[in-house]
Amino acid sequence: MPPAKLIREPGDQVRTDSDRNGTDGHGSTVEVPRIRPRDPVGKAVLAALATALARIRTIEGDARRGDVDGIHRLRTTTRRLRSELRAFRDLLDPEWTGPIEAELKWLAGLLGDVRDLDVLTTRFRKAAGVEPGSEPEALAPLLGELTARHTRALRSLRKGLQGDRYRELLATLQRAIDHPRLADEAGTPCRAAMPPLAASAWRRLRKDARALRPSDPDECFHQVRKRAKRARYTAEMVAPVLGGSRARGARRFIRRATRIQDILGEHQDAVVAAHELEELLGRHGDNPAFAEAARRLLDGQAEAARDARHAFFGAWEKLDRKKARQWLKSTVKAGSP
Repeated sequence: MPPAKLIREPGDQVRTDSDRNGTDGHGSTVEVPRIRPRDPVGKAVLAALATALARIRTIEGDARRGDVDGIHRLRTTTRRLRSELRAFRDLLDPEWTGPIEAELKWLAGLLGDVRDLDVLTTRFRKAAGVEPGSEPEALAPLLGELTARHTRALRSLRKGLQGDRYRELLATLQRAIDHPRLADEAGTPCRAAMPPLAASAWRRLRKDARALRPSDPDECFHQVRKRAKRARYTAEMVAPVLGGSRARGARRFIRRATRIQDILGEHQDAVVAAHELEELLGRHGDNPAFAEAARRLLDGQAEAARDARHAFFGAWEKLDRKKARQWLKSTVKAGSP
């Protein structure tokens, strides 16, 4: 079975106050509501939906034009909203969150088909020392196939962003904002309702990460990476309603979770890149120049995956320290009635 698709998003950095208070980090203005500890948690749900919709509308033009950064940002926005909706699932009516999540997954898939090929092509060029625009003959089977697939994926993305399904997704998000269907618990203050969400995401990450061993299959590392991403997104959502030492602890946790995400993203990139090379070697192994170049690249990807596995355990030890987790315990206490 082939490995899962590339999921690493270079440049997907920790949210800053400026991100939350007016920009998307790339110069585009997006008004983001400020959530205070005493506000009902339903307000945080609506803020997540409204912020995501505003970002999507701001970025979609760049993505439609095929802008690499625009596609990356739109994909990250859809992923973050899916993560936030999962965190808030107990407060939401599943009859409308289910379809929203499904359509966000569809959109993320279209974006990912293009983004993954951008990342993969850049990775191979960098590993081979190939300058942009240069097409060495030895790597022609590899770069030619990636280019052809990218053209098809970008065509599908543009068709999707211009179609009725995408427009209906935006309309559904707007209806969810205008006419929210929230549980009675949505009236609970954020300071009580939101901290346990971070603790829950942490427990899921901790369970999988503590069980991970250096010899485990690639998919196990991939799963921990997804857990780390969700724990990080949830912590970023919760941090603004905390104060003092708990907020500082949350920001430290976010940095370390992001480090885990990046390391395991590198691992996943290397695994997928190796799989691509093995597939092409099976079809073009009779081309001596390509076979030699591909095997060199394959050796490099195997080494990168090994290095990432090794780096993970050191980074995990820092995240799993009692001091790094103290804010999670205090948030649970703070959220208790």
